[in-house]
Amino acid sequence: MSTVHPTFSPRLLEARDVVAGMRLFRFSSPEGFSFVPGQFLMFWFCDDPKTKRAYSLCGDPAHAGRYFEVAVGMVGAFSERLGRLAPGGEPGLTVSGPFGRWTYDGSLPHAVLVSGGTGIAPFRAMALRRAGLPAGASARLTVCCSARTPELLPFRDEYGDWQRGGAEVVARVTRPEESSRRWKGPVGRWSAADVAAIAGDPEAVYYLCGPNKMVAELRDGLLARSVAPERVRAEKWGDYSDLF
Repeated sequence: MSTVHPTFSPRLLEARDVVAGMRLFRFSSPEGFSFVPGQFLMFWFCDDPKTKRAYSLCGDPAHAGRYFEVAVGMVGAFSERLGRLAPGGEPGLTVSGPFGRWTYDGSLPHAVLVSGGTGIAPFRAMALRRAGLPAGASARLTVCCSARTPELLPFRDEYGDWQRGGAEVVARVTRPEESSRRWKGPVGRWSAADVAAIAGDPEAVYYLCGPNKMVAELRDGLLARSVAPERVRAEKWGDYSDLF
């Protein structure tokens, strides 16, 4: 039986910059809307229905009945048009979904989320889902995120909240020399050895999201370390080299 995905025209409630080149949009939800972290929506404008973009839901699923959020890398004509939307207006924007089975519902004993740049967007929803689990829940969540410089670490101001909600957060930067800020944390791109050491758990399930090259290298590296294929769940985005 095929699944019917709702199509609706959301109203923009607010928008803000997360980091340079990445913007968070909050839209009103249609009646009965819900999603599982990791799912995405398809966006298009009614006067250009052939041009569509997929954006991961990055907000708290507990609030999905009132609003939903997506974080967008502001590159290209479509995202620029999205960025010109005014809150409360009628933008002619159409959305369908949610779609996808690359999801985290909080039931895994240990999930390790590894991202580069804007690839952290769906992991924000996963961290918020973890925070919403009952007190004493045994679901372990490890978030390994990275960006080019400290200033480009998306949602960095929320990491403390994620940790208080039950997630472990480990951040690193790949080009600290480009920043005016002193960075005391780890540097360089994530490797399979890095994330396996942080996980410290042969039964962990890995979620990978970010630049295609990073995801491919991590997947191959984890498999080479005898991580079972079903424990490596990859979601490839575009090559967001401007943020990574």
